[in-house]
Amino acid sequence: MEDLLAEVEQHHQDFARWLGSAAEPGLLDTLRHAHRPEFTLVAIDGSKLALPALMEALAGSRNAVPGLKIGIEDFELLIRTAEVTVCRFLEVHSIGSSRRTTAVLVADPSARHGARWLSVQETAVLQETAVL
Repeated sequence: MEDLLAEVEQHHQDFARWLGSAAEPGLLDTLRHAHRPEFTLVAIDGSKLALPALMEALAGSRNAVPGLKIGIEDFELLIRTAEVTVCRFLEVHSIGSSRRTTAVLVADPSARHGARWLSVQETAVLQETAVL
């Protein structure tokens, strides 16, 4: 489990560095290579992005959120086989937002921490309001 948590944390640190600083251009390639070619993201607005669309969006987003940090909390390993891992975690963004994320990673011995990202589903965490 520690290798998967390390991958999730490192991956989100890379995203935060790309979106939150004038990171080196090669970081975008690092992000691309962390994913399987058939990767899909279901974003918090419900849109579905394939890897090429995600990479295109990221290409124009370097330093779009200066100083961004993304913390990972409540990491849960839902299932892990020799081929596939499903995990869920809370992303806490320094800009005051959070999202609950479910991810599917596929084993790949050549990948950092031994896994590549296949699918991600994000759900915005809304502030609780008092019920009268």
